[in-house]
Amino acid sequence: MALRLSCEDYTVGWVCVLSVELAAAEELLDEEHETPAYDARDTNIYTCGRVGDHNVVIACLPEGQMGANSAAAVAVQMKSTFTSTRFGLMVGIGGGVPSEEADVRLGDVVVSKPHKTHGGVVQYDSGKATPTGFERVGSLNSPPTILLGAVAKVRAKHMRGRGKLLEYLSKLASLPEFGREAAGPDILFEAEYSHEGGTTCRACSQDRSVAREARRQEVVVHYGTIASGNQAMKTAAERDRLSAELGGVLCFEMEAAGLMNSFPCLVIRGICDYADSHENKKWQMYAAGTAAAYTKEVLSVIPSDKVEAEQKIVDVLSGLQETAAKHQLIAEDHRNIAEKSLRFQQTVREQELSDRQKECLQLFRLTKSTQDATYEWYKDRVEDRIEGTCEWFLRHAHFQEWLERVSGPLLVSADPGCGKSVLAKYLVNHVLPESATVCYFFFKDQDQNTVRQALCALLHQLFSQKPDLLKHAMRQYEQDGKGLVDSTKSLWTVLENAVQDSQAGPVIIVLDALDECAESEFEDLMRNIEGQSCNSQSSRGALRYLMTSRPYEQIVGRFQSLLKAFPCIHIPGEEKSETISHEVNHVIKYRVEQRAGDETLSNDTAAGLLDALLRIEHRTYLWVHLVFDYLESEGFKKTRRGIESATRLLPTTVNQAYEKILSKSKDRPMVRKALAIILAANRALTLSELNVAIEIEETTQSWQELDLESEEDFKSRLRSWCGLFVSVYHGKVYFLHQTAREFLLADVSSSTTVPQGVRWQHSVTMQQAHRTLAERCVRYLSFFDPEPGFAVHARGGENSQHHSMDAMFEYSAKFWPMHFREARLSTSKDANLLHLGLRVSDPRSTCFSQWSQLYEGMHIFDQISTIMPHLTVVSWFGHDEVVKMLLDKGADVNAQSGYYGNALHAASAGGHEQVVKMLLDKGADVNAQGGYSGNALQAASAGGHEQVIEMLLDAGAYQPQEERCRDLSRSLLT
Repeated sequence: MALRLSCEDYTVGWVCVLSVELAAAEELLDEEHETPAYDARDTNIYTCGRVGDHNVVIACLPEGQMGANSAAAVAVQMKSTFTSTRFGLMVGIGGGVPSEEADVRLGDVVVSKPHKTHGGVVQYDSGKATPTGFERVGSLNSPPTILLGAVAKVRAKHMRGRGKLLEYLSKLASLPEFGREAAGPDILFEAEYSHEGGTTCRACSQDRSVAREARRQEVVVHYGTIASGNQAMKTAAERDRLSAELGGVLCFEMEAAGLMNSFPCLVIRGICDYADSHENKKWQMYAAGTAAAYTKEVLSVIPSDKVEAEQKIVDVLSGLQETAAKHQLIAEDHRNIAEKSLRFQQTVREQELSDRQKECLQLFRLTKSTQDATYEWYKDRVEDRIEGTCEWFLRHAHFQEWLERVSGPLLVSADPGCGKSVLAKYLVNHVLPESATVCYFFFKDQDQNTVRQALCALLHQLFSQKPDLLKHAMRQYEQDGKGLVDSTKSLWTVLENAVQDSQAGPVIIVLDALDECAESEFEDLMRNIEGQSCNSQSSRGALRYLMTSRPYEQIVGRFQSLLKAFPCIHIPGEEKSETISHEVNHVIKYRVEQRAGDETLSNDTAAGLLDALLRIEHRTYLWVHLVFDYLESEGFKKTRRGIESATRLLPTTVNQAYEKILSKSKDRPMVRKALAIILAANRALTLSELNVAIEIEETTQSWQELDLESEEDFKSRLRSWCGLFVSVYHGKVYFLHQTAREFLLADVSSSTTVPQGVRWQHSVTMQQAHRTLAERCVRYLSFFDPEPGFAVHARGGENSQHHSMDAMFEYSAKFWPMHFREARLSTSKDANLLHLGLRVSDPRSTCFSQWSQLYEGMHIFDQISTIMPHLTVVSWFGHDEVVKMLLDKGADVNAQSGYYGNALHAASAGGHEQVVKMLLDKGADVNAQGGYSGNALQAASAGGHEQVIEMLLDAGAYQPQEERCRDLSRSLLT
């Protein structure tokens, strides 16, 4: 039967990080004891036993938790429970630093010893940014004198050939996995050679390994400085640079800095890798064994009475509780401090950039003023995770394996409302920066959804964090100037060259909500990600992608081709419904506790609310958000029965919640109009734009008739109409969630007119929405005609009412042709609107001269002007009903003028089949020459419009002097 002592009988504390380290420590105990009873608030799990004459207590960090803060928390609890401990031992594995001065090899042992200005351990990432660089601040204590004396004794024994390390190591012989043979060959690669991919170095070239002389000793013990930091060292170049800065380092690890000043100890590390990109786990068990064996040898030379004579740790360290509290504060504030330091370093670096480089860097922001939305805003508007959530993902085997890789993609798919964006934000802000340079982009339907926007955001972040890489953009910038950000091809090239640069180091790109990327650009995005992932495997690049998406087949299926190279490419979050449900329960408990505190709910009432919410099936993060907003707006009697009554009426699904939110509105027509406008908008509208759009009615004839309220008042009224269904962020109006948009939108296959019943779900077709917004845009632009001398900028100035009215001009000028076309108007139902469109599109009108100037400036490839025939303008836009109206009035179908030549050329270039048919039926010359494209067939071929090409060929399109054109067109169709 195992001996059972009290907590006060243990004098030595032993801390390890990994289970392999714990296994080695336990195996080398001379006697294992039954663990004594201790305070339930202490979350450590202890192993107790004897080594020689010393009673030792061992604790291991919780599975999956590493770093200085976790180690500090374990040590603080250990010394609070085992109050008789005199000193500690931090024993485990680490990454060695081979150099000319120290022939460190795998399986060797490194022991912390005061060296030069360091006390044995240095925290290399603790400090502050200054104009001259990064300045390390603070110092760490040296190991206790009794342990340094024991180290000197053991070292002397080794010099005399009387060391017992190998004897103690042999006690692990019963565990073959801890043997030297199981570890495999010891290969050191050249510092500039990066890992080739996979979890082993099988694919790495042996030609790039460093030749070293054979050594007689199996294990060599090295004494000197151990570098501790919050990030795992992943590159040899960074390892050697930091070692040189610190005056020579023997080992890198992540926990010791958390112990030295609050848990007097000696740090002992077995070398399991070389702190480079070739890191793998094969040597971990053997290295853990050598470290444990050396630790046992140190304890064997310390007399027990000397230990008893030492002061207890709790007596040595005054203010124990205060120290523990400070560690907690450090744990909470560390990330904020790191982020502030990073921002300051970026500011200092930017000051060192030339003016030309600053111009180039700023170009990637894609903003015209400080009021414009930035990529940071779209991340920041996502809610922060509730403490304790997202943990399932960090523990997932696929995520862990992806983290170990040097390159490759990882896709995380999950159903709507399951917290993908919350997870992405948490990873970007708190997890991934520990091991790489992180760049991110959160796709947002309609507003931030293009590949161009994504690439510019990623490059701006990469160059802000790594200014030396800006040279890769400067080459293209000198060539293209500001046009650099308009070419996705150039942007992809710049990104690929930058991440392949050895100065880039590990880079992780996080792309959230792939399903909200513009459909027309998704294929290009995936093709380039696939190419970069494969290129990174075969080159020195260390680029990883982490992407989130709904589990759409067209997205998940697109990753199948990468499965061979990256077997752990996919984490199907929708299959983790039970785990996510558990985390949602955690959020519900948090929100109930929060509400109980705000409204002083009794324990009984709060428990009743919690119980009622947890009984509802299919809970998601989004549902929780909506339900609590519903409870807040509705109110309820704060008794057990009141809770039962209120929760009986709660929506049990997200769609039910949306229905209840919208059904509360007393102004249904106004709400329908607002939602249709938001639904159709090509980008997020500002409050001012939406204010103007909603005020325009069918009978509105001029600006003077618009009864506009202040932006703040309109914001309040919008909230009273739509509740939580829409949100306002930085002055722009959005649907609360992508699911809100889908809830509202009627199936494309449904009839044009949707019954205007009591239900909101699927109550608006896209065609209806486009018609609603098209009418507002066209009526707004028609206001220009009554005032011939009007200039847009003149309406600004002192009159804020006029300024609000002008808000709609840019949007209307840019997007009215698209909305008008997508509305698919008919002469029988939309005669008034068609006549307005006819007037606004007439190059002879005042309003045309106003909006066309702005339109042409924003659409660099759409050349329209006042010299174009009216028929050509509407043919280019694909406004088939207006084309029909002009043809019925006798418009010249072959009139030539302007960029597109004639109406048939314009319609062919735009791919508008119905317009092309009408023009051909009216006798348009299919082979007429003119305009930028030469003829209609070339215009259609340039745009890849196959149906139009077929129509033109059938109509006799042909040019003898350019027979190649006809052959090209036929081959395109084939």
